Amino acid sequence: MKKNNQFASPFSTWSGHRLFQVVAGTLIGAMVVTQASAMLPTPEQAVDGSATVQATANQASNSSAQAVNSKITASLVSTDANGQEVLVPVNESTRLQSGNVLEYQGYFTNTNADRVRKMTVTMSIPEQVELMKTVSPEFPYGSVDGNSFSRMPLRTRVNNQLQDVDLKYYKAVRWDLEGVGLNDTVAVKYRARVK
Repeated sequence: MKKNNQFASPFSTWSGHRLFQVVAGTLIGAMVVTQASAMLPTPEQAVDGSATVQATANQASNSSAQAVNSKITASLVSTDANGQEVLVPVNESTRLQSGNVLEYQGYFTNTNADRVRKMTVTMSIPEQVELMKTVSPEFPYGSVDGNSFSRMPLRTRVNNQLQDVDLKYYKAVRWDLEGVGLNDTVAVKYRARVK
């Protein structure tokens, strides 16, 4: 009997020296799909980019390119002298250690000519970190393979019992954001612990 590895990842080992890479998405009618991939270990404070999206009109054969401006940041979560939590931007001099907590934040600005009724934003989770429960906005979708998404928490059947999938197996998080006006910016974030 052949066993399926339900947690196998189709992603290859991350390459390059950038902390983030913004991948093109698709705008179909009034929906924008944007993806952002986070990478380690060579961090940069922030990467500004423009994710190009395609718009297709119903029953029209031509399409026009439109854009969603994006900014992705990573910060080290620490505490100050008063015991208050602070976010310290990750840069080239930041030394990460196992157990450090990072907060990834994605900012996506609608620069299309019209309001977007629904913007779908997907952020990948680097192999070097594991997702923590702190995810905002709440009630996102999660994926253990980067392709199939279900409402979090993900559940699986083990020995005929339904159980939550451990957060260390998550590969990506997705949000459906409603009603993004012209030049409005939406923000998403998640926290992850360095392995």
